[in-house]
Amino acid sequence: MMDKPWQELYAWLFSAREPSGKAFWLGCTLLLAGIYGALGLRQAFAGDYIVQDDARQHVFWMLRYLDPTLFPKDAIADYFQTVAPAGYRGLYRLAAAIGFNPLVFNQLLPPLLLLLTAGYVFALCLEILPLPVAGFMAATLFNQSLCLEDDLMSATPRAFVYPLLAAFLYYLARRSWLTWAVILLGGLFYPQAVLLFTGILAVSLLEWRQGRLRLLSKSKDYRFFLVGLAVAILVLLPFALSVSAYDPTITAAQARELPEFGVGAGGPVFLVITAGIFGCLAVAVVFFRACC
Repeated sequence: MMDKPWQELYAWLFSAREPSGKAFWLGCTLLLAGIYGALGLRQAFAGDYIVQDDARQHVFWMLRYLDPTLFPKDAIADYFQTVAPAGYRGLYRLAAAIGFNPLVFNQLLPPLLLLLTAGYVFALCLEILPLPVAGFMAATLFNQSLCLEDDLMSATPRAFVYPLLAAFLYYLARRSWLTWAVILLGGLFYPQAVLLFTGILAVSLLEWRQGRLRLLSKSKDYRFFLVGLAVAILVLLPFALSVSAYDPTITAAQARELPEFGVGAGGPVFLVITAGIFGCLAVAVVFFRACC
């Protein structure tokens, strides 16, 4: 048996009912996320001419916000300016209007995204398992996995997927109208994420009941889904109807003939798609056998 002071300390640290304990673990989560972000900043500002790899493509043209005469008749700069999502462009334009060099802002942004992601993952974990220490462990492990890759650290459009996904799942778990706001933000910063959000929203209409997957019976859940679907369609409609000056894009048949998209390349598209399809089929088969 533990002494009473130790029991009180244990309850304060690990109980789901102690608001101060929740604040403590949230503080620890954000502190570690801040440390990871600071380590990234140390590398980013270790030299005068350090630029993140993907920023060389997605951010360099934004120097036009400071000097519109830069990169005249530069097809590469024009292309990346054209494909940049509206919200992403707007954020960097705002930073430039305040006085930030886009390349410097690109280096400062990842720690902020990391903190935002950590906070939402912590909150999401409490919705699933209301133990603050579990939220701390989940958010910390997730942050570590993000820091092992350069997706979030690139501060390019794909970097916004992680905080947006964590926020989407958190608000979806609470059935909050902010779920729809996150779908809208997804379309502004990384439109491909809207497809993921819509799929998750559709799956949320299912529940495990009496040993089988069944559709939810409450009409409010379907209204919630339909509003989310409407937001997704509205935010993706401009992309579907727009005509780019750089069309047509490469076809699947053409891409299969190019080594850049094959096995061993930097972006093995067909390998990933094939693995994803077989992975989904395997999960579906196992799940179907378990349900029968």
